Amino acid sequence: MVSTWKFNVIFALFGCIVAFFSSLLQNSVWTSMIRSLIAFVVFFVFAFIIRWMTAFIQKDASVQNMSLTPSDEMEVEQMIESLDEEEQQKVAEYIRQLLRQEEK
Repeated sequence: MVSTWKFNVIFALFGCIVAFFSSLLQNSVWTSMIRSLIAFVVFFVFAFIIRWMTAFIQKDASVQNMSLTPSDEMEVEQMIESLDEEEQQKVAEYIRQLLRQEEK
């Protein structure tokens, strides 16, 4: 549910209803409707930010747990064997740079 736009709408409707009834006690119906519409937009954007942060955190965790399967290792070995010595050195240096960046 958190990964759909429906979550945004439900969350925004909740904020809209709360804003409408809390504003209705002190303001006219039209003023309360305008404020509840503003609350709907604010809550919708806030829910979108929550969804984005949740997806970002989950993506980060899944990348760290990634490992090669035996078939992947064989494909990598075949690709490396098809490269000449100079290309292998370039690939190795590139991987070292990526690992250094990841450590920082």
